[in-house]
Amino acid sequence: MADIIEFGKRSLDLKSERDTTERQRKIEALRKIFQCTRCMFKCAKCGAQLDTQDRGQTGTYAGPYLFCSNCREEYEEYRARVEGKTAHPKYYWHNDLWMRVWESWLEHQKSLDDYRRSKEFLQLVQEVEALLGQ
Repeated sequence: MADIIEFGKRSLDLKSERDTTERQRKIEALRKIFQCTRCMFKCAKCGAQLDTQDRGQTGTYAGPYLFCSNCREEYEEYRARVEGKTAHPKYYWHNDLWMRVWESWLEHQKSLDDYRRSKEFLQLVQEVEALLGQ
């Protein structure tokens, strides 16, 4: 009889451990998305720490991302070249491959934004809010 009781207790312990692990995974998934990919204190492109001047961004192109001054300058050149306002790069290394890097980075950011709006991600947010509210 002691073995049966012990088995039941062990089963509950394993379930509790799995629940804790799943809860931690959910919280970590949200932390990475909000804290790492949308940090308001670092450049969205290169990850450099932003100073207060960078956080009050102004420029030719209003964008949805916070950039350091160097990345903002690059972004503005990229946009000007895409729109045909500038034919020649400002620097020789801003070649066609550099343009592709910016294009793919912006596409990646769009995919992250789409993911954050997905019903599954929003469900995850609600579940974690409920967990943290307990």
